[in-house]
Amino acid sequence: MDVFIELKNVTKKFKNISVLEGVSLSIPSREITAIVGKNGSGKSTLLKMIGGLTKPDSGQIIFRNGEPVRIGYVPEVTPVVIPFTPREYLTYMGKIRALPIEWLQKRINSLLEIFHMEENQNTRIEHFSKGMKQKVIIMQAMLEETDLLIMDEPLSGLDLKAQTEFERLLISLKERDISVILTCHETKLLEKVVDRILVIHQCQITYPRNQQIQDEPMNRIVFELSNTVSFNLLWEKVTIVKEKETISGHRLIELSVSKEQTNKIVREFLDRGATIQLLAPLERENHFL
Repeated sequence: MDVFIELKNVTKKFKNISVLEGVSLSIPSREITAIVGKNGSGKSTLLKMIGGLTKPDSGQIIFRNGEPVRIGYVPEVTPVVIPFTPREYLTYMGKIRALPIEWLQKRINSLLEIFHMEENQNTRIEHFSKGMKQKVIIMQAMLEETDLLIMDEPLSGLDLKAQTEFERLLISLKERDISVILTCHETKLLEKVVDRILVIHQCQITYPRNQQIQDEPMNRIVFELSNTVSFNLLWEKVTIVKEKETISGHRLIELSVSKEQTNKIVREFLDRGATIQLLAPLERENHFL
């Protein structure tokens, strides 16, 4: 195994409360690794330590036997409004990093091609869907040549089409020998592309046998609603699993929803005239569509 990242006895505490305790693990190069765990379990803290944004209280994080590693980091919380086009924004971010202008423009052209954003490069980002905004944020994290891309909850709030595009993006990054580490609340959505799953539980890392793991209890909900009803899934931890058109011309939408947000989602859809076809815990084999 070609070890890319190695953690040795890593411990991190906040206000004397352990978040991670004596964690040791190895992550191979050129793989996509998903980290799951309950809210507050330390997923983001682990990413920040690997990304060099915070230091462990004790232990070591070693990259490729001490060789330099170029890291791109995409945080969970990103700007809501970006008053630029993709090319303007990437140029501005590159200038902040003092990247040579000629090299920067060539790099931007390359990223626009990789992310299939050439036709949208001069459209204001505020008009983009969440999935397209996510692409721009990832592109700025890769402005400099990148060996490792770290992403915190990149699937949050993405619809089914954006999820599929994101899967294709992950595959293309892996084909370019870029290692990826991300956090995800429902690894089943990425089971086709993720190479390795790490679970944080009680300040430790475990390696699950079952690859379909959620970081908290989830519900599966299927709504039927008219095609004339529009909606935007802007809630955290709500994911479209499947969509299907009925014979009557209505839509069936199957959602994966955290239990804490189930009541809110149900009320909002019922207020729009939707009917519930299924509401059941995710752990049961209850796919409807």
